[in-house]
Amino acid sequence: MKLFSTARRATQRAVAAWGLLIALSACGGGVVGTGTGTGDDPDDIAYTAVGLCTADFAGDNLVCPAVSIDPFRGTATVQWADTDKSNDAATVLIVLEGNGMSLQVPCSQAAFLGTWGELADGSLTFVGRYVDSKAVESRPAVVRVLPAPDEPGAVGRAEMLDAKGATLYGPWLIRRVDGAVRIAECTPA
Repeated sequence: MKLFSTARRATQRAVAAWGLLIALSACGGGVVGTGTGTGDDPDDIAYTAVGLCTADFAGDNLVCPAVSIDPFRGTATVQWADTDKSNDAATVLIVLEGNGMSLQVPCSQAAFLGTWGELADGSLTFVGRYVDSKAVESRPAVVRVLPAPDEPGAVGRAEMLDAKGATLYGPWLIRRVDGAVRIAECTPA
């Protein structure tokens, strides 16, 4: 019975994270992807939208058009997760499409929705908004993808930071994954 209740809680948390992500995406234009900032919050993050296929990690980690003169070209749908090749026990699932990213951390009931862009300091990152069990109203955040040269086959290390640069979640060692990804069982806090 304990296995079923644990699985049920994990499923409920995953559904809650998806619900938060859907609610976040329903916030309308001006939340992400406008090229001006993440909203009207005092902690607004100013950025300029950039084509995701121009990222250093693009190569085998995205599905970009072979030939395109469009600097804002984006990727076909791709998944990243912190799993090995078996696609089992992920704690984070990232879905990329076009120039955007959705990120879910089901056991923390956290979700992020953002767009690839350049910050005022010239760094490139996903800029958007997140929600979690502590912040039910969306707040500005960035998700950085840092290189992991010591990990062959990995996209890199991803981490979510708030508008002030404090780490919210991660870092996770992420890989591109194909097919269904199984989320790890959540352990009670």
